[in-house]
Parts: sequence; C-alpha cells; structure tokens
Amino acid sequence: MRETKCDAVKMEGGVAIARTIKKLVNNNIPVMGHVGLLPQQVTKPSNYKIKGKIKIEENIVINDLLAVQKNGAFSVVIEGVTEKLAIKLCKLAKIKTIGIGASKKCDGQILVTEDMLGFFDKTAKFVKKYNNLRKTISNSVKKYSSDIVNHKFPTKKNTY
Repeated sequence: MRETKCDAVKMEGGVAIARTIKKLVNNNIPVMGHVGLLPQQVTKPSNYKIKGKIKIEENIVINDLLAVQKNGAFSVVIEGVTEKLAIKLCKLAKIKTIGIGASKKCDGQILVTEDMLGFFDKTAKFVKKYNNLRKTISNSVKKYSSDIVNHKFPTKKNTY
C-alpha cells in the first residue's frame, strides 16, 4: 500500500476469500468486497451471466455478502445481479453497497469509463453510453490517414 499509495484493496468473492479478508483487515489493510458476477474470475464469455435468477445462485451471493461483511470489509461492490436480489442484498448489508448492474437501491454506482464513453460496440445491458468515442476515434483516424495520403499534413503550421 505504501508503494502504490492506494487506500484499500478490492477482492472478488465471498465465502471462499473470507479468511483472507479477515487477515488483511486485521493487518490494517482496508478491503472492499465484490459479490455477484465476478468478471475477473470469468474464464469464458458463456460464463458472463447475471446472478440470482435461480434460488441456489441467490443463496450463494447472499452468503458471499454476509461473509465479506462479517470479516470486516468496509463496503461491497454488487455486480450483475437481478434487481430482486440486489434489493435483498442492500437490506441485509450493514456496509455501503456499490452497484454495477445491480439496482438503484445501492448506496453508490460504478460504470466503467470505457463503456460509458462508447469504446466498444457491444456492452452489457446495465451500461449507459454517454458518448460514442469509438466512432469519433475511427473518424479522426480516417481523416488523419486521408490527410497523410493527400499530403495535407503536416503543413507549415505543424512544422518547426
């Protein structure tokens, strides 16, 4: 933490990492938990699915939240769960909840910058694109390329 100057660490999982969270917290390292969809643990696109559609998934995510909370995390990211489950989690949580594809009921929200700015054609349902920089960048590169091919760049204005 001294080297990176970070304020905390974020850890994906719940029950499986509860002992690690406790050990870190006991050593004065603040931990933010992350439950529900765990994107850093997804190994193939077909596993990138919303959690909580069936009762067993719902129970797993609830138990993960409770484990993260019990072991000292100061807050938890709730990602990619049904709204019904998100509402349950927010009611159960005694720590701050941060949603990403969860619900308005969370205490805060996350939206990945690259998704928000439209860097990708395909995004998750919970993403709201506020711009389409992919198109803007593509158009800019095409104009630049055309200027190079047609000897319109660099000009005297762009040369020392």
